Amino acid sequence: MPISLMERVLGEDWHKLPAVIQRHYQINGGEQSRLQGRMEIAYPGYLYPLVWLIHLFGGLILWRGPAVLAEVDKGADGGILHWQRTMTYPDGKSDYFRSQMHFTAAHELIETIGFGFGLCLKVEVCNGDLLYHSQGHFWQCGKFRLNIPDCLLLGSASIREQALSEHEFYLDFTIRHPLWGETYAYRGNFHYPDRPISGVDCLQRDN
Repeated sequence: MPISLMERVLGEDWHKLPAVIQRHYQINGGEQSRLQGRMEIAYPGYLYPLVWLIHLFGGLILWRGPAVLAEVDKGADGGILHWQRTMTYPDGKSDYFRSQMHFTAAHELIETIGFGFGLCLKVEVCNGDLLYHSQGHFWQCGKFRLNIPDCLLLGSASIREQALSEHEFYLDFTIRHPLWGETYAYRGNFHYPDRPISGVDCLQRDN
């Protein structure tokens, strides 16, 4: 049986993940998965031009909001994990962010957006949480590849996925710059459509 991209990346550490997070990634060729949630999307107003530029090239969500409905669709094709994140705001506007994840080595992958831009990520499991840490950006055109240090953009990204129950998990995606501090974040609870989200405030992680 073929294994999923994340199973290949994590190896034996895959079995340390809670079932709710395994389900998030356990898709192979031709299969699809959908998540729903509510998120906070935040960044300092003075960084809008840089976030707008990154969004123009296919990265990040542009509009900020404290309670944004999110729908995440994933599919697998030839060992590549395809993502589409669709956001719907209380005023009715919407935004989306597409990317693809590719295996590079054990505990390492790259996430690509448009126009040859991508992000190198180290992946690990710590106390049952799935953690990503950025290892630099890049731009690739054919065989030519230009490495871009995180500090030349918004900073270094970290992602944590933490199980809250058998059917729900918390996601925290944060970018921090060595000079500017926290430059971008989206955070929220996610569940599968066949299971309603629990609790009143779905933007807060259980302590």
